[in-house]
Amino acid sequence: SPAPVLKSCCDLLALKAREGGIDIALDAGRGLPDIRADKQAFKRIVLNLLSNAIKFSKPGGCVKVEACVEGGELRCAVEDSGIGIAPNDLACVGRPFFQARDSYDRPYEGTGLGLSIVKGLVDLHGGRLDIRSRVDVGTRVIVHLPLEAHDAIAPSADALADVVAASALDAARAMVA
Repeated sequence: SPAPVLKSCCDLLALKAREGGIDIALDAGRGLPDIRADKQAFKRIVLNLLSNAIKFSKPGGCVKVEACVEGGELRCAVEDSGIGIAPNDLACVGRPFFQARDSYDRPYEGTGLGLSIVKGLVDLHGGRLDIRSRVDVGTRVIVHLPLEAHDAIAPSADALADVVAASALDAARAMVA
């Protein structure tokens, strides 16, 4: 079941959230079925999304992590009450090194690879991402992972490493271009 992984991720980042004055609320419905996914990849997906949500939330805010089953898929959502993403930037989210807002006025650390890696891992598992955001309101990222067996499900360690390497290669190409 994905519930223990979600709880573990929330526990791992609880101190970071508290230091920023942010609450984490977890709602992983009872009886979530097992999914055919690499546990480490799923954990990395959740940690990246949760870390971003905490990073971009304002003090006093809340990050919600929810999971349920709908339409033959696991839907795992991470929602923050942060700065949000401008509509014209939403299409670029998930590209290596893309960071919304001008880098000179960004008070946030990071490389811009987190969502690129998340997108690659989700794609590798035959899933998809749905990102909704409103500036100064927050962002909700929903990971959709199929419950049924799929050719891309439970990828090998080599395939997972390839996703990370491909993101780094795309990033290097972007820096040279």
